[in-house]
Amino acid sequence: MLRIWQPLVIPGLMQTAEYARALFIAAGADQDRADDLVTVRLDRQAILERPGPPHVVAVIDESVLHRLIGSPQIMADQLAQVADLAERPSITVQVLPSETGANAGLSGAFDLASGDGAPEVLRMEAVEDVTVESRSLVRQAMNISVRVQADALPRVASLALTREAAEQWKTR
Repeated sequence: MLRIWQPLVIPGLMQTAEYARALFIAAGADQDRADDLVTVRLDRQAILERPGPPHVVAVIDESVLHRLIGSPQIMADQLAQVADLAERPSITVQVLPSETGANAGLSGAFDLASGDGAPEVLRMEAVEDVTVESRSLVRQAMNISVRVQADALPRVASLALTREAAEQWKTR
């Protein structure tokens, strides 16, 4: 199982090539390096296509739906992809409404991975990604994950909001 909290951008496992490329270029990568990073990112997404994919629970902040990354067309395509992924039985996407204000997850993005008796692993995003198995940090992140998810919209309402935002980007 993968639990993802992302208050700033679409989670990497769900990014389109164009969205990811725009992020890498904005972070300072040149075109060739951005292309290499996009290839790696898209290769990681193969985990969602394999038989018996992991269950993914992704909670994103509503601001992610409205933050222009690349172009309006890139945003429309990206949000349509998130919505399509959210319709799979193994993927849950929930949106934390902006009007929630302060929430437990504002300290930053992270992913929690667990499965088949392996220790839970926490990946925290910052200047560089950091991956740890520290029980205390994993426990803290799990607590934040539960609290953020509890404040998020239900799955169906989140899907509707994501599709609505995708349509809005098409008209810009």
